[in-house]
Amino acid sequence: MAYILRQKGHTYIYQLDFGEEALVARIIVRSDSAGAGGLFLVKPDGSLEPADDRPGFGVNPLRKDGIWPRPPMEAISDARTIAEQKSLSARHP
Repeated sequence: MAYILRQKGHTYIYQLDFGEEALVARIIVRSDSAGAGGLFLVKPDGSLEPADDRPGFGVNPLRKDGIWPRPPMEAISDARTIAEQKSLSARHP
């Protein structure tokens, strides 16, 4: 499922991803105008960590500060559910 955010004339698309990281879910963000996408990691407690320094991701070229807009709350909530399930699976293999 994709989540869309429109901000300052740009459209940002957020997609959830299971990811290879243990105990976290990914939210990948892309823009209608930017090349590389950004990455957020969501922990089981719902905390959000920007991770655009990972290979294949980068800063937001549409903003001077390079920061990607925070994902919509629905995306964070759904990613948290994924992270919680990954956490439970790790405890009960």
